[in-house]
Amino acid sequence: MPFAISLSLNPLTERLARRWNWQLARGAVLMLCAGLAGCQMDGVGLENNGKKDDIKMPSTAIDESYGNDSGTEITLLLRKGTAGLYEGPARDVRDGAVLGVGELGNNQIRLRVKNVGPGVAGVAAQVAAAKGRNAVLIVSYLPPAETAAIAAIPATQRPPLLNLASSMAATGTDVFNLASDEIDSATEGTKAAGPGGHKKVSALVPADFSQADSTRLSNALWNSGNTFMGLGRYNANDQAADILTKNRPLIQSAEIIVILGDTAQVGVVASAVRSAAIPAQAMVGTNKWPQSAYSTPAVTGAFVATDDTQSSGLIAERYQRHFNHPLTIYASYSYDAMAIASGLIRSQGPLAITPANLMNKVGFRGTTGLFRFNAAGVVERKMVINKIDGGKLKVTTQPSQSF
Repeated sequence: MPFAISLSLNPLTERLARRWNWQLARGAVLMLCAGLAGCQMDGVGLENNGKKDDIKMPSTAIDESYGNDSGTEITLLLRKGTAGLYEGPARDVRDGAVLGVGELGNNQIRLRVKNVGPGVAGVAAQVAAAKGRNAVLIVSYLPPAETAAIAAIPATQRPPLLNLASSMAATGTDVFNLASDEIDSATEGTKAAGPGGHKKVSALVPADFSQADSTRLSNALWNSGNTFMGLGRYNANDQAADILTKNRPLIQSAEIIVILGDTAQVGVVASAVRSAAIPAQAMVGTNKWPQSAYSTPAVTGAFVATDDTQSSGLIAERYQRHFNHPLTIYASYSYDAMAIASGLIRSQGPLAITPANLMNKVGFRGTTGLFRFNAAGVVERKMVINKIDGGKLKVTTQPSQSF
């Protein structure tokens, strides 16, 4: 069912909105309104929303709740660190969600943050409690086993799940993966390296790359219109000559080589690939490559697809001011999760968070760019295409504005 969001903007914000190309096209929720300080939400920004929550974070509270007490509940499941605090990405996810609810909730949302202890034992109880409170959505950033445990609960016994951690290879019903990972990046980079498809593609991955991710990568490369030649592995201490010897057939048969990994070893792998001297062979990296690998001469010219974070600047200053640490991709994903939920609830009511609405083909625009969910619950993003030049990523293609 098509829907639209009514936004009240002051004249300056209206001009900025046009500048940033906000549009509500054919029912898509494009939610960058609250990213601007002038956006009016029954007041003037975060400070006048709901209970006038000043978002001082209760670091050890048993039950953290933000927004309107009578609003529609969104449950955020996280795990505290050994010190009893949300740390690193979990902290950023919590903070991004709090900012999103404060700026976009319009007094209609209540965010309840729950700690999931070690192991999967507490997952079912937390999900059942959320269901009992009539929560309409669970958002989580948890380890794979806990995420899988939530997904395994029948959809009739839990709200839909929006997963902000690593994408699951096979999701359950009503499970949606918002975060992009290196497989998404590799797929989009391969499309850029061979825009017409019909290329022979080989992949080199770390030795501990899981079988589930191997299947995901293989399927993604086949589905992009290319011929997947196979997957080779490399060890953390392999020399370039060892890598070439073990993977020579895959390297020599490929028109495009995709290298996955998040350590400096990817530079060694790239050197092994280049030493085979295959004419016109393209190389594709991922958004997990460490920046230190960019200085390896062998990676020059490699394609790397990254999230479109240009719009994250709209919230970065306020995030830094409220939480006293810089905005991260985890916080941006969480902010966008609240934007999706808030937009649907504001436009259609508490029952609007349905698989059909979440899989709107037009997609959503948030601080992480334009994205949508496919029938498998996997996010599809319009990503920025870069090439490595002079030890740095240089943008070659900005993402298109529609799917």
